[in-house]
Amino acid sequence: MKKTGSRTLAVLLTMLMLSAVSCGESTANTATETDGTVSAPAQDQQASPSAAETEPEPEEVFDPWENLPSADYEGHDFHMLIRANERWISDMYAEELNGDAINDAIFQRNTAIADHFNVAVTMQESSHYNSETDAVTSIKAGEDAYDLVVPHGRAAFSYANQLLCLDWNTSLPYVSLDSPWWSQDARESFSIAGKLFVMNGDLSYNSLGSADVMLFNKDLMKSLGMDFPYETVLEGKWTYDLWKTQVESSASDLNGDGVIDEENDRYGYVTQKWVGPMEAFATSGLRVLSKDENDIPYLSFYSEKTVDVFNRYFELIDSDAAYVDVSDVSYSSGFIGIFEEDRSLFIDMNMTDVITLRTMETDFGVIPWPKYDEGSEYCTNVDAGTNLFIVPITAENPERTSVILEAMAKIGSHTVLPAYFEVTLQGKASRDNESSGMLDIIKQALIFDLGYYNSDLSGAFSNEFVNFIGNTNREITSWYEKNSKAVVKQLERSVKKYTEG
Repeated sequence: MKKTGSRTLAVLLTMLMLSAVSCGESTANTATETDGTVSAPAQDQQASPSAAETEPEPEEVFDPWENLPSADYEGHDFHMLIRANERWISDMYAEELNGDAINDAIFQRNTAIADHFNVAVTMQESSHYNSETDAVTSIKAGEDAYDLVVPHGRAAFSYANQLLCLDWNTSLPYVSLDSPWWSQDARESFSIAGKLFVMNGDLSYNSLGSADVMLFNKDLMKSLGMDFPYETVLEGKWTYDLWKTQVESSASDLNGDGVIDEENDRYGYVTQKWVGPMEAFATSGLRVLSKDENDIPYLSFYSEKTVDVFNRYFELIDSDAAYVDVSDVSYSSGFIGIFEEDRSLFIDMNMTDVITLRTMETDFGVIPWPKYDEGSEYCTNVDAGTNLFIVPITAENPERTSVILEAMAKIGSHTVLPAYFEVTLQGKASRDNESSGMLDIIKQALIFDLGYYNSDLSGAFSNEFVNFIGNTNREITSWYEKNSKAVVKQLERSVKKYTEG
């Protein structure tokens, strides 16, 4: 069992704000202590007559404890169960300060909460690095073993579908779901019959880190006579058809053997089976499950638009212009290596994996996945492997749990997310200011499709287009007709638990 240490609250909060300052800012840009609240860092101003004559605007004051009770929880062990993988543990827990901006922001957040409420923030690794449901047995036995379970996105719904979770709408009074540090798309999508058993928010940076983004090789784009797509994105003209044209025109048989392969040649686009196919579906505005006026999910996977998107994407995937890595996890390195060796114009990947390209010599840019057409909105799929959050029905004191969760998300939104978003991505990995602006667009476009995450409800359709990777039978209509009746029946049975439970 691991515990955070103690620190003076005011000093910790100051450090929390400092950890979010990007490496390019002046050292004079510091936070200020104000009786347990924290003032945001002042912005540098260039000397000018107008600046000298203008009254400075009051600094924004961040009070992490506003609207939370003044409570002493008498050393309670706030215990989290997290997958046994550093990728997911580091999202929520840090053992000590180590100079890394994200690690230190998480450590300082947890320590501030521990000191303020007199709790110990601890964690336990689960039995598996990926998808597991270790807590099911203890919950069914009535044991109050965990305050918070942090599973794989799909595993979270295994708990929910067994009604083993508290309802975030009714049982966690101090979680302010209307606040911007809670994901509104997750809130709307994950609710079933008015019950919200699974949630996501800024207590996790991996909801952003698991977003799928597109990268392009700047040198290749220049050599191919193409303009960087930043302005096209901002103008709303970055569409699938435009992107597909660029992909198809940039593949090349570099060694002249008449075959384009992943070892020797150049592709227009490389991807992984849990990234590209999911993005093709989601970024077109499609959802596996939608909801009616009574918050009851129904199958919305299939439409003329689905067929159109499917045909266009697999026409590209089946050509020599694209390569798909068929590894089991979305953060496989094989397809990333091709891009790193300057042998692909485009790649899509989880945003967190962009950091693995820090040593890449060639400059690259980060952009959102293209839209379905100019009349559509940008959408960004959040990989179901991300951390989601459930509170077991065995939680002894849901009010206390809600206070800690609210503080985690609120402080996370002010310190951990800026450390991740501004310092790690904008400052180090994305390579240019234009990409930083693109990341703002991506963050606003995050979507959580209930049918993608809750595979018990949507069955075969939860994997969307992944089912057809490596499958020579590309007939989606007959596949849908073959599977839809069984899925609809399963969906009705599963939803009945929510409406009657």
